[in-house]
Amino acid sequence: MRTQAEVAIENKISLEVKKDGLTQRQNGDWVLRFTAQNIDMDQVIVNAPMGTRFFMTLNELNDDETPTDHKAMARDKWRDLGPTKQAGMRCADPVFWAWLEEEGYPRGKRHPCSSNDDAAELVRGFCSVASRADLAKPGFSEHRIKWYEIDNAFQAWRAKENA
Repeated sequence: MRTQAEVAIENKISLEVKKDGLTQRQNGDWVLRFTAQNIDMDQVIVNAPMGTRFFMTLNELNDDETPTDHKAMARDKWRDLGPTKQAGMRCADPVFWAWLEEEGYPRGKRHPCSSNDDAAELVRGFCSVASRADLAKPGFSEHRIKWYEIDNAFQAWRAKENA
């Protein structure tokens, strides 16, 4: 017996489309319009009655016809910010505060964390710096490593929570 995934793969319809329009209705639904070249149009879509439901998976294409890796771009953008800006942004995030409180950072101890100031104090304490700006200074590599440890643990927690 075939799995649903196998049936989906065997019956997939591949065509290149271009985003042609995007509007939002009063009820909150989105209307997304695509244009496909005649040569790419599949007869299954042409012959399907209006209202037929399709499951759609989209991949943005680069100019060289390869799929765009948005996750890698986001990682690179985050990495390029540097530890000082990263720590500042994390400390302004209420989800980060909840994680700091729930996970007991720093050093496995539970501390209340309900503000940017609380988060900044906990991060500075765990990283052993007087200021988050110290994370970018030469000679503070062991402190940066501690910051990356916190940030990586937070991202892993967030991924687990969103799974």
